[in-house]
Amino acid sequence: MTRVRKVLTFSNVVACIALFVALGGSVYAAGKISGTQIKSGSIPGNRIKSKSLTGKQIKPGSLTGTQIQAGSLGATQINQSTLTGVSASSLASVQYVSASAPISAISPTGTTATASCPAGTYVTGGGATVSNEELAGLNDSGPTAARTGWSATAFGESGTSVTVTAICTAVKAIG
Repeated sequence: MTRVRKVLTFSNVVACIALFVALGGSVYAAGKISGTQIKSGSIPGNRIKSKSLTGKQIKPGSLTGTQIQAGSLGATQINQSTLTGVSASSLASVQYVSASAPISAISPTGTTATASCPAGTYVTGGGATVSNEELAGLNDSGPTAARTGWSATAFGESGTSVTVTAICTAVKAIG
């Protein structure tokens, strides 16, 4: 008993009580702190558990395209009016425009025909054909420099023709 009395000094008892209070307090705090008690902006992003935030917890407009994984968004999650270029909503207004020209047999540069898109629309594709593949052939086919139509150059004999078709739609910007 004498030995226990030597260990149970006032300072040892106070030190043990302080230790238990300190350990018990942090355990109590860990179980009792909620999200409403945390100051806004006080937790850095590297302290947030991966995949623990939902869309409702992220401020609208705070993410950029580089922060979103490629292929992770579906059509219902994209506001198409914010997209530039050709949007899916423009596909309903696709127009096909054709133009034909007789091929001149004596022209050294060939006969060029162009199908021009209506005002306010731009070409998204196109093609060309000749009336008789045995007597005429296409040299080139592609969009015009301003992307407002489709052109093709053909060579052949008199009596043949070239027909060019442009696929046109309204777009916000041409890149």
